[in-house]
Amino acid sequence: MSSFWKDKPLEKVIRYQIDYHQIKQERVKPSKRLEIQEANDQFFVTNVTEALSAFWTYLSMSILILVISFLISLSNIKGGFPFEGYLAILPTTIISLFHLIVFFLAPVKEIILDRLHGKITYPRLFGNSEHRTIQFDSLHVYATMTTSGDMAVTGKKIRIKDRKYSYTWDLESSYPEEYWSFMVWYMDKNRPLPPGTAFDEYRQQDFERRKEEGFPKPLYPSRFETPEATPAQQRERKKIGGW
Repeated sequence: MSSFWKDKPLEKVIRYQIDYHQIKQERVKPSKRLEIQEANDQFFVTNVTEALSAFWTYLSMSILILVISFLISLSNIKGGFPFEGYLAILPTTIISLFHLIVFFLAPVKEIILDRLHGKITYPRLFGNSEHRTIQFDSLHVYATMTTSGDMAVTGKKIRIKDRKYSYTWDLESSYPEEYWSFMVWYMDKNRPLPPGTAFDEYRQQDFERRKEEGFPKPLYPSRFETPEATPAQQRERKKIGGW
């Protein structure tokens, strides 16, 4: 099997209907961590700050190890809390503090899709607050397997591979192929907006923009039809744009 880095990046093709990853209005929660910040006909912005979540995860692990060590010490005939108990929580405590520092150094990390200009902005890793912006056409996204602690395959996820800086950023692990189809669909400014109630109030103005441009052909291929919001709009697109 070829290595992850030798695999070809995913094609910019809409292969899957958007179901699980439909962007509903109630999912748009500006200023809330790990939520969608903006979803309209120009920008799709989601907060992907994970450092604070990792802090609480590793801190909880430290507390659990400490409690288990304490319970074990109760049966120790010598009495007292063993020094090994403190050593056991040292790695997870250090990791939790590291993620806390990362959060305060770079609290805001976002994925920004700029539909009209065809650009994507994504974060650097760790404590670097810098975000990089490139043309969506230049984006390299790969599918890779997820594994458990015993290296058993548990699923898939998609990741950005930045060839210039040689690092990756995880995008999605829940229905990752569908999420990639959503990204490609949203970034195809010549198509109607993807399904989802968050985009409903912007569909008419997006339609009018594309109409003024003469309904140019889609930027990326699709395995299924992507009709307009209404049959009348679909007929108008067919008449003017021919597709």
